[in-house]
Amino acid sequence: MFAVLVALFAATALLLSGCSSSKPTEPLPDAAGLLQQAATTTKAVKSAHLELTINGKIEGLPVKKLSGDLTNVPAVAISGDSTITMGGSDIDIQLVVLGGTLYAALTPNNWLDMGPAADIYDPSLILNPDTGLANVLTSFSDGKSAASETINGIQTVRVDGKVSADAVNKIIPQLKATNPMPASVWIQKDEPHQLVQAKLNQTDNDSVQLTLSDWDKPVTVTKPAV
Repeated sequence: MFAVLVALFAATALLLSGCSSSKPTEPLPDAAGLLQQAATTTKAVKSAHLELTINGKIEGLPVKKLSGDLTNVPAVAISGDSTITMGGSDIDIQLVVLGGTLYAALTPNNWLDMGPAADIYDPSLILNPDTGLANVLTSFSDGKSAASETINGIQTVRVDGKVSADAVNKIIPQLKATNPMPASVWIQKDEPHQLVQAKLNQTDNDSVQLTLSDWDKPVTVTKPAV
């Protein structure tokens, strides 16, 4: 009887082991191919929604976070809301960048012409096909597919590597990169391989994160009354 029970226990354990076995982990797509596909797709994007977050502190960049709609048609422009640091305090503002000029409203719809956006920060350049995020992707080096991650319901592959100093400074001059900067990009796993998120790491604690969505959704930016 004891031998029968042992045999029965062994058979049950073997059956349970077979039922609980997991499928092999699917290998991650090649980083170089993903970067190339995402660069091509991003360069063709005409509009998108942007969420920009500063983690830590970037010297000379007063923006802490920004939420807005970007467009390249008929020219690079953005309309949205931002939290900026002025005089040691955080202030919520409305903003529009159009024709290279920054318009800001510290109280709703009371707009001021702040002059050239580049003197503070010009987020409208993020989708510039030559100097924006597409250029970041083509300037990536040492790219390695690191993980599968879901962002805003989209399955992505995180690629870690470095971005050339020139590409970093063209999209966010305040980072003042002198060497390739550590970075991560999250690329849509399936076609058309949209760039969902990018993170540029000035230090371990100081970084700029940009998250995109609503690609090519119509966006109209108009000059506010000042």
